[in-house]
Amino acid sequence: MKILVFDLNGAKRTKLFGDERLENLCRLMDMGCFGELEGNPREWNILARHESHTLTLGEFLIQAGKEFAVFDDFAALQAKLASGAWDCCQYSASFSAEGDSTDPYLDFDLGLGETLHYLSDDTALVIVGESCFVLVASNNPITGYQDGSTLDLTPTILELAGYPLPSAAEGKSWVAGMELNNSSGLTEDEQAMLRERLSGLGYI
Repeated sequence: MKILVFDLNGAKRTKLFGDERLENLCRLMDMGCFGELEGNPREWNILARHESHTLTLGEFLIQAGKEFAVFDDFAALQAKLASGAWDCCQYSASFSAEGDSTDPYLDFDLGLGETLHYLSDDTALVIVGESCFVLVASNNPITGYQDGSTLDLTPTILELAGYPLPSAAEGKSWVAGMELNNSSGLTEDEQAMLRERLSGLGYI
């Protein structure tokens, strides 16, 4: 399963969840789960920490032999998605600027709607704002409102996408123990390689 993350630094929960003009975002909230996150909002992508090293979502996927690409504009992101040659993409934007003549929330929702046309059902889509999230995946058994720790988000994303979690993961997957229909596309040899690499970093 592919992973698409929208990292909206500074985007307020009250705006994301309360503005009915954000039609595409509202549609995704109806399709999946959403809620508040407790903890440092900028640690949502942390999977584990060991001594002076931090294992993030992106590095975990790279260790698994997958491509992880970050974009700051929709045109480049959509071009990558259209190619079909991607494993995990992250779109990053800041919502902290004041005095902008445009509405960044409406601009994002427009870009989000255009981006959805490039996705298949085999995609886990995550939107992360300031201490809040929206998560949509075809195999996600959780719907509606869901609260949790910031550190729970990345383990949940990876488990939905079919990846084995390291024993040192700091957070807990919300779907742990649930029956999921998923596939990360990793062969047994690739899974063994991932375990070996994570063990070498001290996470297993």
